[in-house]
Amino acid sequence: MDPDYIFREHMTQDEVNKIYLCSPSSHKQCEEDRIEELSGLEIVTIDKNRQILSLNQNDNEAGDKVNHVAENVISEADVEDDENEPDDDDFIPNHEDVIDDVEVDMRDFRFNVDENIELENQEANEQVENDPEILDNEEFDSGSASDEGETSHVKRTLRQYRKAHHNTDTFYIGQTFGSKEEFKKLVREHGVKTRRQIRVFKDESLRVRAVCWGTIPKFDDYAPSNDGGRCKKTNEVQPSNECVGSSNASKDEGPLVKNVGGRGKKSNPEDEGCPWAVLISRKEDTETWVLKTLVDEHTCHPTRKVKGCTATFLSTQIMEQIRDNPTIPVKAIQEHLQRMFEVEVSHMKAFRAKTIALEKINGDYNLQYGMLRDYVEELVKSNPGTTVKIEVEPSTDPTSNTRKFKRIYVCLGSLKKGFKAIGRDLLGLDGAFLKGPYPGQVLTAVGVDPNNSIYPLSYAIVEAETLNSWTWFLNCLGEDLGLEANSNFTFISDRQKGIIPALEKVFPCAEHRFCLRHINENMKQKFRGKAYKDALWKLATVTTTIQFEKAMDELKALNKDAQEWLSKIPPKQWSRSHFSGRAVSDVLLNNMCEVMNAKILGARDKPIITALEYIRDYCMKRIVTILNVIDKSQGLLTPYATKLIEKNKKDANRYRVSWNGEDHYQVIGTTDNQYVVNMDERTCACRGWELTGIPCRHAVAAIWNRAVFKNEGGMVESYVNPIYRMDRWKAVYSYKVYPINGSSLWPKSQVPIIIIPPTHHKPVGRPRKARKRSAIEMEEVTRTGKLSKKGSGGTCSKCKKKGHNSRTCKGQEQAG
Repeated sequence: MDPDYIFREHMTQDEVNKIYLCSPSSHKQCEEDRIEELSGLEIVTIDKNRQILSLNQNDNEAGDKVNHVAENVISEADVEDDENEPDDDDFIPNHEDVIDDVEVDMRDFRFNVDENIELENQEANEQVENDPEILDNEEFDSGSASDEGETSHVKRTLRQYRKAHHNTDTFYIGQTFGSKEEFKKLVREHGVKTRRQIRVFKDESLRVRAVCWGTIPKFDDYAPSNDGGRCKKTNEVQPSNECVGSSNASKDEGPLVKNVGGRGKKSNPEDEGCPWAVLISRKEDTETWVLKTLVDEHTCHPTRKVKGCTATFLSTQIMEQIRDNPTIPVKAIQEHLQRMFEVEVSHMKAFRAKTIALEKINGDYNLQYGMLRDYVEELVKSNPGTTVKIEVEPSTDPTSNTRKFKRIYVCLGSLKKGFKAIGRDLLGLDGAFLKGPYPGQVLTAVGVDPNNSIYPLSYAIVEAETLNSWTWFLNCLGEDLGLEANSNFTFISDRQKGIIPALEKVFPCAEHRFCLRHINENMKQKFRGKAYKDALWKLATVTTTIQFEKAMDELKALNKDAQEWLSKIPPKQWSRSHFSGRAVSDVLLNNMCEVMNAKILGARDKPIITALEYIRDYCMKRIVTILNVIDKSQGLLTPYATKLIEKNKKDANRYRVSWNGEDHYQVIGTTDNQYVVNMDERTCACRGWELTGIPCRHAVAAIWNRAVFKNEGGMVESYVNPIYRMDRWKAVYSYKVYPINGSSLWPKSQVPIIIIPPTHHKPVGRPRKARKRSAIEMEEVTRTGKLSKKGSGGTCSKCKKKGHNSRTCKGQEQAG
């Protein structure tokens, strides 16, 4: 149809010209709210680049005429250039994906470049980018002219407009959204970044409208006073037409500056507030939302208090920082967010943002119990031979499909094979408490590898360190290692009340060693001082029973009560003189578990699946680290065994050796100490070779003598136990822990029972995260260069009794 009437409206605030074409009969009915409903009415929107956004779908000839009219209109209209958007100086780079490259000197970049040729190439590239025949694999739209009955010219023009504004403008006409939540999220981000009070003004099923509620300041030289006169001249910004202290101001009237979001006719736009507004509506019978109205101009001033800057929004902005550094201080987060968005962020809001970010990264404590079976399925599938056992609380309702979590045991298949390859029957057992909202303990079983380093074997999360939990853990451990009740295995642990009877019940024939450090802590409660500590260490390090008895007599001479207290602990559990040589280790401390607890410290405040994944990830990374050490090591023995052998060789030079003609050698030292070495049984009277599997200094001297007189075995390394050889070390770490997929790819468990979190009663007061320090740790605490007196008790100067001072003394009654 031919256009009979042309109506022009210039909207300078968003630099968009709208041309309305309508017939004379419908001209008088052209109203803004009903313009799309009129028959014969078409809206043509043209931006400053002369790009037509909407054309008559029924008449292409009319569309050509519209193009001609639009060009004339744009040439006459005064269109201001958009302001350049500032660079994002607060962009947070992802340091994990940084790629290093060589330095390139670009100072002579244009020295031999013809700029005319460069500009021609640039124009050619622009033509290729604007060519609709070029396929864009990053766009979902196919560009077909048959979609939804639209003409190819309309779709081509709209696609070019979207390409031109997709990366430059936050909002633009024709912008599409998959849901209104996506639009509202973008509105919130835009409000925070521009520091405007942008809110969703209307949220309906078919359209959503967002407006700016920012106020337009007025600078009045004078303002009315309470007495009808004039207030003093002020330069402050007055948000209303009344004085701050005026009694005529009504509290119920609300703000005088009201924003209607750019809708309707305005007689005085300054009184209506900021005109910024954006509206989207849903296409009929589709789930696509299209931006129809945009007034992209602010007349209000930016503010540092933005309502959309919530803790939830801020948590999304610091997600990567929290993931890289979960222990970052809240103060640092607060300062970073204030510099990033130039808004006010309180300390509590920064704390809540960090908490929300940690919950999203680590997962929800409650939900992860329901996903536990799916995690087990993925873990067993990725790591063949893995053993996982879950135990739940019995339910009083047999028809219920939920059970409360009780405990879980995990032993990775590769760690199980690696531990068996070591050939050393020694395991350290220990537990550490959890720090999350649900109470519990992390039980670990750790071995010692050929280089005398830790080798994690299995771990479990239980309700507490009790006889029942330790018995269950040891039974699971025995099934994985094939241990029977009469197995001569060696365990080392602290003197926890639950583990001692559990070991006696599950493995009655096993050798159970006590950690000497914990014995010293218990001893310090009654007998304090370095003399007792040295005496205890001497008793534990002697290797023969005769030497042990002499050291015990020395302690008895020092303090008889201390000797009687220590005699109650069987020496086979803490002294090398009574150890058997089955474990091929003379370890006295449970340091392997202490080191393991320190390494998994970051897992103890995480949700259950995150905690289990933290431990598995540590075991996987640790194997890679050890393999790097193995590649750098040289020699027949591991670095630990090589170092010990070199020390024994140095000490062996001071001994004299006599041979009896068979396999026995008499070794005499400088202090008339004499030891017998049996080369056939590979033992020494000092029992050092028997306990560790490494020839002691007496055995080294005998080996050298044997090489001289018998011409056999001159190489000391050949007499070392095979546990310490390099090939054994490599074989242990040839078994790798494999990674697993994310939760979205986990197979669904077919078990109908749903696991729910255990019962937890919140204790009174602030929850403790730091463990209680022992007496041995508190003894040497220094403050301001002086030794602390905490725990010493003190002596009263009045009554001469301990436990209080003169200020708290009760007087003669306590003295008497």
